[in-house]
Amino acid sequence: MQRIPGNVRRRSEFSGPPELARFFRGDRLEVIPRRETDRAAVLAYICGRFERGREYPEAEVNSLLLSAYDDVAMIRRYLVDAGLLRRQNNVYRRG
Repeated sequence: MQRIPGNVRRRSEFSGPPELARFFRGDRLEVIPRRETDRAAVLAYICGRFERGREYPEAEVNSLLLSAYDDVAMIRRYLVDAGLLRRQNNVYRRG
């Protein structure tokens, strides 16, 4: 039986863009990219879990982000800092 290379396997298991597969295991973020352009692409992909024009309470944001990464506070902060999510009175909207 032939062993499937890791990157090929990651691309086949990941439902997002193939160029982001190296950061994910399945659909969960495994590592936050250091390079700014890679991090921006990963955050934009994760932000796609949120509908435009809809308001989300913080608990729901945390629940959606937990399906992507364990440290929801850090990912939430990255999304807000990047302008992909906007926060006002503990209510979030996609930017």
